[in-house]
Amino acid sequence: MRIITDSGSMMPIDKAKQLNVTLIPLQVEVSGQNYRDYFDLSSEDFIAKIQTAVPNSSQPAIGDVMEAFGHTDEALYIAMTSGLSSTYVSAAALQQNPEYDHVSVFNSKTLAGTQQYLVEVAARLTSSHPISEIKTRLEHCLSECQSYLIPVDFDFLKRNGRLSPMAALMSGFLKLKPIVFHKPGMEKLEKFAVSRTWQQAMDAIIDHMVSQQVSFKHKIYISHAQNLAVAQQFIQRIQNRIQAIEIELLPLTPVMITQGGPGCVAVQYILKDDQP
Repeated sequence: MRIITDSGSMMPIDKAKQLNVTLIPLQVEVSGQNYRDYFDLSSEDFIAKIQTAVPNSSQPAIGDVMEAFGHTDEALYIAMTSGLSSTYVSAAALQQNPEYDHVSVFNSKTLAGTQQYLVEVAARLTSSHPISEIKTRLEHCLSECQSYLIPVDFDFLKRNGRLSPMAALMSGFLKLKPIVFHKPGMEKLEKFAVSRTWQQAMDAIIDHMVSQQVSFKHKIYISHAQNLAVAQQFIQRIQNRIQAIEIELLPLTPVMITQGGPGCVAVQYILKDDQP
């Protein structure tokens, strides 16, 4: 069995190869030039390019998806959440073609680090578990999963239409630190809180995670768009509040930076798969 995912999972190319995962790139456009996320453009180069240009992101090229589906062995495609991207919907429609009936398409209902976690779990189980059981295990992980995003430039989120009307109203607080959140199944990013400083924003998120009983049973991902200092502060403050928690630090990809803008920081947690 093969596992397929898209770069919405932020899985590095070398890691995908190591896990025998087929990685399909999303697309990002800057100044009329189209790039394959991760494959053609680094995050650093992307941020440099968008200092004077407005970027746009889109789902994977249909040809790339067809190529990934073209192998005849059984496969599970773990796609970026349908709420924030048309990637899953397009893949599910393509899968209806009898030529691709060996491919099962799974809506991850999340993105970035927590999507990557689901891919890792599935890759670990491919040799000993059927797709139906793998999907059940992934859904269990998603039963306790949430993402928070602190944008620096709120206009990036406003342009891409992924904000609810209530969250969009927060754009007037640009001198503050607006926080939006996403839970599995949500179609838009929703308002979470507004803070005056990075530290207050961190504490608001950590307080909420503690109230949700996030513990060593979960894994936390901290992702950033060239804002390592704040990301590291987040890690330290979480470790001070939640004992023995596993935390992974990730750089955001160009497509993800298109959503939150340069300097943004994302925090996510997901329930670990603790079965053999």
